[in-house]
Amino acid sequence: MGMARRRRAVRKALASRIAAGPAATAMTTTLGACGQAPLGASEIIGPRIVIGVTFDQPAMGLRKGSRYSGLNVEVAEYVARKLGYAPWQIVWEDAPEARRESMLEDGDVDMVTGMYVDDESLTAGHEGSDLPYDFAGSYLEDDQGVMALKEDTDIATVDDLAGRKICVIEGSTTGDRLQRRLHGHVTLVGQPGATQCATALLTGMVDAVGAPKSVLKGLAASEGQSRAHVLDGGYAGGRYGMGLSKGSDRLSEQVKAALDAMKSDGSWDRAYRSTLGDVH
Repeated sequence: MGMARRRRAVRKALASRIAAGPAATAMTTTLGACGQAPLGASEIIGPRIVIGVTFDQPAMGLRKGSRYSGLNVEVAEYVARKLGYAPWQIVWEDAPEARRESMLEDGDVDMVTGMYVDDESLTAGHEGSDLPYDFAGSYLEDDQGVMALKEDTDIATVDDLAGRKICVIEGSTTGDRLQRRLHGHVTLVGQPGATQCATALLTGMVDAVGAPKSVLKGLAASEGQSRAHVLDGGYAGGRYGMGLSKGSDRLSEQVKAALDAMKSDGSWDRAYRSTLGDVH
């Protein structure tokens, strides 16, 4: 079977299982690509759902050993449960910013949690239609922000970054937003993930880190907030949601319904308090 046909078959199988409900789900074959899971992929009994998530963002999406934590993980687990999957049927796949779109397009994952999209891509009349994937959500509003060393008192606002070196996560839109805000008067240093950017800041490789504020606050808290801090205020608003393969209309609606239910039954508030609530 060709790659395109395989991807269509995977998406069709997932949609069919979800439409049929949990009872039918238990009778279907295994879904998705190999990845890391609490039980190990080879030990999972029954169908699997493969969810992409960052492995290095404290309070958002973090892996330690075989354990996963963070708001994006909590949201994904709730959505998967609503779709008929038990926690042990989830296979977590590392989904760096730079690879997320290709992972969805190639069928390597069934969905990606914690997709951050700028507000201008979700304005009335567009609603994400120009994106190369389907955006289901949103479940969290956030702004782009800046993290700097506490000792660097010359950086108090984003405009103070002019002429500085700023670390951004490769594949994110942060760099473009900073370039526009500072009219190109900034040097961007790309790193594969958030923790690498934090290391670049602490070792003096860069003057600051640019990323969504929720990511930055998790990073600052993981360092005990003794050396780095997130500046007050933000810029270039955006929203977090779930990313799905382009054309997953029925699945998108079901994911949106699950997110609405998470908010209405209080599960989202509890998830927020136990993750981001500790660092915001």
